[in-house]
Amino acid sequence: MSNQQEQYNIDFLVQQLRTSQDNAVLKQTAKHLGFLGANNPDVIAALIHVARTTIDEPTRWAAIQSLSEIGTDNNDVIQTLIEQLNTARIPTRRIAAQNLAKIAVGNQYAITSLISLAQITEEEHTRQYVAYSLGIIAKGNRDAVNALIDLIYKSSDEYTHYLCVDAFTKLGKWNKEIIDALIHIGKTAEFYIRSKLLQTLKARGININGYTSNSSFRLLLEQMKEENNQTE
Repeated sequence: MSNQQEQYNIDFLVQQLRTSQDNAVLKQTAKHLGFLGANNPDVIAALIHVARTTIDEPTRWAAIQSLSEIGTDNNDVIQTLIEQLNTARIPTRRIAAQNLAKIAVGNQYAITSLISLAQITEEEHTRQYVAYSLGIIAKGNRDAVNALIDLIYKSSDEYTHYLCVDAFTKLGKWNKEIIDALIHIGKTAEFYIRSKLLQTLKARGININGYTSNSSFRLLLEQMKEENNQTE
């Protein structure tokens, strides 16, 4: 296919996105543009419009998926996905979080926007997808770590806690604030969080002999905190 023919096809598909009222056409067109429209601002703008305005969830998913194929590190795309984390139905939030993690690793705009959302939202599903996304795109970012610590104290939801713990397991060293947060949730943590903590402590060279997923890890965590204090 010549460049001229390809551009004609892209222009035609963009026009379809802007004018069609048929969800099947919109969904298929959005998928095609994910293969053809890399770095094309008209394509990105049209897909963003569909993601924000369609009332058909599968069509929205197709637009989000295509945006993640062609919009790596594009702040308009990132902002659109973050909007979906905060306002869309639960399946769409999941898809937005997964695709945000794919295109925004290390992107400071995405990290800052997610931290701001974490600070203001009271909605638990939003907190969960923010924690999931930060755990992937903001590994080692101090402000992101602090936002996850704050989420632990703000939330009483087990899955939100699990996602924050999962993010911490990817860090090289736990500071006092992380350990205090883990002690905080350790009082009421369910089995799967305790199991995650136990495996992480073992991987970090902590002697876990005699401990099970039903044990309290407070003494082990206090030991880690004391060892950190001695090395600082």
